[in-house]
Amino acid sequence: MEKMIADGRAVLTPKGQVRLKRYLSESAGELQRILREIPASAHATELDFTRSIIPQLVSALGYAESETLYEYSVGAMRADVVLAPAVGARPWIVIEIKSSSLRLNEHSLRQLRTYMSALGSPLGMTIGRSQLAVDDGETVGLFDLANLSGADASELLGRLGRWTQSEHEIKQGRADIADLIVQVETATTNQDKGRSLEELATLLFTNAPSLHCKYRNLITRSSEIDLVVEYRGSKFDIPLFEELGRYCLIECKNWSSPVGVAPVRDFLGKLRKAKTQLGILFAKNGITGEGTGLDALREIQSAYDRDGTFLLVFSLADVKQIESGTDFIALLDQKSDSLRFDL
Repeated sequence: MEKMIADGRAVLTPKGQVRLKRYLSESAGELQRILREIPASAHATELDFTRSIIPQLVSALGYAESETLYEYSVGAMRADVVLAPAVGARPWIVIEIKSSSLRLNEHSLRQLRTYMSALGSPLGMTIGRSQLAVDDGETVGLFDLANLSGADASELLGRLGRWTQSEHEIKQGRADIADLIVQVETATTNQDKGRSLEELATLLFTNAPSLHCKYRNLITRSSEIDLVVEYRGSKFDIPLFEELGRYCLIECKNWSSPVGVAPVRDFLGKLRKAKTQLGILFAKNGITGEGTGLDALREIQSAYDRDGTFLLVFSLADVKQIESGTDFIALLDQKSDSLRFDL
């Protein structure tokens, strides 16, 4: 271990956990070796094949044991293996085992596509005795295992590696945000206006690590709270929540004009009642007083100066920045600094 640390191969995370640094060329070589050995290996049953090959394969692709789920069922569909962040989450990859098949046929490939659709997975892989197929929902790539080249292994890593999942999730998250922005802009009834902005706010928080929406449209004895976000802090530390505490209240105003001082005072009252220091106001067209220091903006600054309450405002223009690639947590931090330092 000391030698690995000295060589820079074993690194410590800020929380003191040990991580082994592995280079792409090494991973590709390991993956090539595992796959090229499959045609010559002997396994009495499909279960033996799965127990022998899958742990090696998913490790070479960078997935953890906890992310490898066997005989994964949804309704009548049962996949041999899925790679997923957790039980109940949408799988990253569906894996079907066809170890008794010398060559993969059309039926096997159609079956994989069916499982991908049923489980909501963007990627699928079928492993046979001599071939491997990768399906991305549009095209199928077929690889000859006995003659798998280093370039083939690198291609498979680039499509299936664990580190690529974050890229897929980011792209999907931005697409979902774009769809909800359209709904916010085109909603006509009051019910649709409120629902669409609440859905957008919920998506932003549920996509952020360590945060989740605990309550929606919470009816209290004295008022209604659109969203209550809870910080769990186990996956990723968010400094603002570490400082201000477990809960954040969310108010959504999909109005055609800026939100004035009265709704802001009402929201500040809800924060005081809940003894919560962080509130987020999603206001489609912002608040009154921006640029002049008057009305709602002055009320928010006064509340911070008085008792340290953070009420941060996100307009639809701010959300469009996130759709374009700005990090939500970074923008949250930027807005809190603007209030804290009176920028």
